[in-house]
Amino acid sequence: MSNKVGNSKNNKNKAIKFAPKHKDKSYDNEDFNAVSKKSSSVGDLPTKGEEKHRIMALSFPIKLSMWDFGQCDSKKCTGRKLERLGYVKSINLTHKFKGIVLTPSAKQSISPADRDIVQNLGVSVVDCSWAKVDSIPFGKMKGGHDRLLPFLIAANPVNYGKPFKLTCVEAVAACLFITGFTAEGHQVLGGFKWGSSFYKVNKDLFEKYILCTNSQEVVQIQNEFIAKCEQDQKDRAANIEYDEFGLQLNPNRVLRNQFDDNDEEENGDEDYCDDDDDDDDDEEEEEEEDHECDSECDHDEEEEEEEEEEEGEKEDEEDENENEDEDEEEESEEEVDEEEEKRQYRLKKELQKKKAEEKKLQKQMGKLNLK
Repeated sequence: MSNKVGNSKNNKNKAIKFAPKHKDKSYDNEDFNAVSKKSSSVGDLPTKGEEKHRIMALSFPIKLSMWDFGQCDSKKCTGRKLERLGYVKSINLTHKFKGIVLTPSAKQSISPADRDIVQNLGVSVVDCSWAKVDSIPFGKMKGGHDRLLPFLIAANPVNYGKPFKLTCVEAVAACLFITGFTAEGHQVLGGFKWGSSFYKVNKDLFEKYILCTNSQEVVQIQNEFIAKCEQDQKDRAANIEYDEFGLQLNPNRVLRNQFDDNDEEENGDEDYCDDDDDDDDDEEEEEEEDHECDSECDHDEEEEEEEEEEEGEKEDEEDENENEDEDEEEESEEEVDEEEEKRQYRLKKELQKKKAEEKKLQKQMGKLNLK
């Protein structure tokens, strides 16, 4: 009994003793290894597709490794899925990787000149969250050939369309594409439903990067592409005319003013004609009064009255048709104005969004400081 009590006390003391280490995320060697082992053990039963990739991974010619800091969601983490499929192997923080190490702390970009290193020594990535990248001790990761990835656009569901925000599988595939291992890059991306879209989005850039001979040419292609995108955006913004409210000038407003002027002129002519008609009516009434006593003109007066009634009915019909046409024109003009206002509002929002993306891109380029 005394031995059992002593053992339980020792266990409590150990729990209290090691509790602060788990709270402080200092990423020491022991803590990192514990997190890495725990993350690698998490996973559901493999599907048929995963079993197929596990078999294919047995003959995969490129060595792939990963430093896993356990910051990502295990269900969404592409690095851990690559590990489950058998393509990637997790390594300790103290382990030195002699191949290509893809890290943001590098000073040189990956290029086709690194093909032999990739083929003989492999590629290693850092599995961490982009939101916590500042807390990663990149200095403790010992590698023989640190490399940066050039400008590429992410196609993963979390950061789709954002430059540089690549996942582990995208980073590995990009390294393989640039160094000439195209089939291997597609094979790695094949384990993800959205994997093929990453190559489609960046196809033009990959075709240009693979033609380079060294890191300097890759950086030059990258800078030329970014400058072209910025110039295209400025040209599109310069071609849009804005009024004093910051919205695009509505060409229908000018046309509407012209229509209003024409309507006023037509209304003036109609008023003038109405006055003449009133004078004619007065004369006809006087004539009718003069001939009331004349029994011989009764028949003529009846015919004239019938003609006047017919003319009055025709005029009423014409007025009704004109009013209907005017109402239809006003309704169509109102619909056009509403659609135009909505379109201008969308254009304004798109321009604001593009400006924000441009500022964000400039900040990211300033942080990289590529040579």
